[in-house]
Amino acid sequence: MYELEKTEEINKLIAITKSDSGISGPELARAHMELGKKLGMHLNMFEPSETTLVAMLRGGIFFAEGMYFAMGCKFQTYDSKHEEFVRPETKNVILVDSVVNTGKTILNILYPDMYVACCVINENAVPAFDSKLFTVRVSKNSFVGESICKQEGNVGPDTTMRLFNLL
Repeated sequence: MYELEKTEEINKLIAITKSDSGISGPELARAHMELGKKLGMHLNMFEPSETTLVAMLRGGIFFAEGMYFAMGCKFQTYDSKHEEFVRPETKNVILVDSVVNTGKTILNILYPDMYVACCVINENAVPAFDSKLFTVRVSKNSFVGESICKQEGNVGPDTTMRLFNLL
């Protein structure tokens, strides 16, 4: 696993992305994009012409776009609720999402030769991805995302709803 080194700038962006920040819409989307760019700058082991980023819709789109700007590789989207996954033909494929809670959605389509990148992953999901994981941070928190503004127990604000200013 590769976890992004925390600088003052990275920590400020992380604070914006946290569920309890109260920040939604364009400011949150920009923070995801910037963190994606920062992570993507560290993935120079991937040859751009041989690499495809697959943004998991809808929550992974802004984070994946940031990575795309930094890496200059190929880019496509995948909607797990409406389409069947077809592995891109490039040598390297990186599945990108904003939040990985259990990892179930990604594990359902992850081939042995693919990678995963995310803004945040629950610590219990980390072992499922091992050396194939690139992340901004690992979290102990785990909750079900709902259309609410504040976290209450195991239910909190859905990241995708926050990203698209729908709360």
